[in-house]
Amino acid sequence: MKVWKTPVAAAILASTLSLTAHAAPFYLGDAANFNAYVLQDMTGRNSDVEGRLAVGGNVNLKDFAVGLQLPQNSALPSMVVGQNATARNTRIYHGDATAGGNIDIDETVGLYNENEFNNTHQFYADNSFDFASTNSELLANSQLWGSYAATSTAQIVGDNDSIWEITLAGDKDVNIFSINAADFSAPNKNLIFDVPSTSYNVINVYGESVELFNTGFSGADGSQLVDNRPEDGEAGRHSGEVANNLLFNFVDATELSLHAVGFKGSILAPLADTTFYNGQIDGNFIVKNWLTPAGEFTGQVNNYRFGDFADVSEPSTWIVTLSALAALGWRRRLKRKTT
Repeated sequence: MKVWKTPVAAAILASTLSLTAHAAPFYLGDAANFNAYVLQDMTGRNSDVEGRLAVGGNVNLKDFAVGLQLPQNSALPSMVVGQNATARNTRIYHGDATAGGNIDIDETVGLYNENEFNNTHQFYADNSFDFASTNSELLANSQLWGSYAATSTAQIVGDNDSIWEITLAGDKDVNIFSINAADFSAPNKNLIFDVPSTSYNVINVYGESVELFNTGFSGADGSQLVDNRPEDGEAGRHSGEVANNLLFNFVDATELSLHAVGFKGSILAPLADTTFYNGQIDGNFIVKNWLTPAGEFTGQVNNYRFGDFADVSEPSTWIVTLSALAALGWRRRLKRKTT
């Protein structure tokens, strides 16, 4: 199902979009408070979400952990479920868990790190979170941001048979890139990001089916963006530079597959049934459904988020900038460059 597909709708939404100082210039609404946000259903196995997890429909977890990297004094539920929750051998850290429907847990499910600052450390019934409004906002924002004309070029190096690398280079405070799903899905390639450390970068990916695997993520100098080193504890966590600057907006995708990849940046794919396994993402992970194939380990979501750096301009400047982007045109497709 496609939504918000006309310039009129985009203009209406743009005129009502709230751009507060802490959120400028792209705000994910209440979903921004979660490391992983699933609009409908989720199955998770042998993995974890380091931050908060929200699932609008049903969730089924086994050998899973939620909230390990949340602060000790977190006052919010670590997991929020809209409908039914089933969990076995699951660890929920630094807060409560809630569900709007049936709660099916046993003695293998634990809520950990009790202290006087935290909640009750219970899994209890609650349906107060407004998933319907949050989902609608995500769908609208994805279509709105996908309507912006590209301000910077995705430079593709390859031949008629394969793509070797894609460089996303922009020198503005806000950089918008466009790429089609077929190019983005090419295997055995490297994504190179040459953007300022205090810039917002939205990569709009167009196409209904996307598969990403065997893809590297590199900085401007071509060196691989570093992963966390769990064996070194907190000292082994990378700063989030570059990863926190990137939002991949899968505008049309109804099918998204991620595997064998260490993804750097946040994902917004509110229309996509998403299989994510045998990999990790450093950023917000926002999808329609999160599926795990039988026999595979669910992908790990590390607690980083889009825009988690100092603001570089006033909100009024963002409004002017984004209004200008919207006025440039509805959508410009990427033209492939080959060498």
